[in-house]
Amino acid sequence: MGKAQKDWARRERVRLTEVLGGECAACGTKENLEFDCKEPCGDRHHRMDTSMRMCFYRKQHALGNVQLLCQLHNNRKSIDDRWAEKFTKWAGTLTQKNPF
Repeated sequence: MGKAQKDWARRERVRLTEVLGGECAACGTKENLEFDCKEPCGDRHHRMDTSMRMCFYRKQHALGNVQLLCQLHNNRKSIDDRWAEKFTKWAGTLTQKNPF
């Protein structure tokens, strides 16, 4: 990735952080902020380079699906999302096997 792309991604990160209020949606801290998809979109975007990841978050913002969370709350939400996904899969297989 070129210097211009990295510079754009840094500027865009600052801009989007400001647009989203510049603080954690859960606790209000302004430290260790991370972008979070309200409705999980998988983890493929975590493996993208910086500019592609910022494009992803811009699109999610346009859809109303991105928020700022501090690292602590983002980790907690990720764990909750994984448990919810596993429970949904488990409940689906349970109802398929047992028609009652």
